[in-house]
Amino acid sequence: MGYVRITDRPEELFHYTRRDNLASILRDGRIKRMGDAECWFCSTLNDTLELMRATVMVEGKPYVKLGGSIGRYPKFQPEDYVILRLKPRYQNGEWVRWMQEMPPGTPPELLKAAENFSNLKLGFRGDLKSWPEPEIIEVKALLAPEEIQSVNLSISM
Repeated sequence: MGYVRITDRPEELFHYTRRDNLASILRDGRIKRMGDAECWFCSTLNDTLELMRATVMVEGKPYVKLGGSIGRYPKFQPEDYVILRLKPRYQNGEWVRWMQEMPPGTPPELLKAAENFSNLKLGFRGDLKSWPEPEIIEVKALLAPEEIQSVNLSISM
């Protein structure tokens, strides 16, 4: 299926990022594509956390990097991440959703999981400008104590 256009422009978005990217985002007033065709967002805070739980919070999980090589997520440090609540400024650009493509014969439960994962993310083709002073949400404050405990145990082992 690939990319699907989204016709409605979102009024509010959430974007997780490493804390060390925060100063440049605030200074520039935009989320940059970082070499990709799109920059990615979620429409709710819960979707953002679910996306993080399926990606950056899973130490060692493989992912496809830009250029097609395989990378693995490093140890997750909750204090290294923030979530930004953004109000996009009007600008020309295309909103898309990447619908995960699956091979023929994929079991129905895996197809459903791929659809759920795809529906967590919204992409904007270009760098997204936002209104100044987005709300900055600390990821560590949003995680359940057992999630933080689990992360701390895997780091100390």
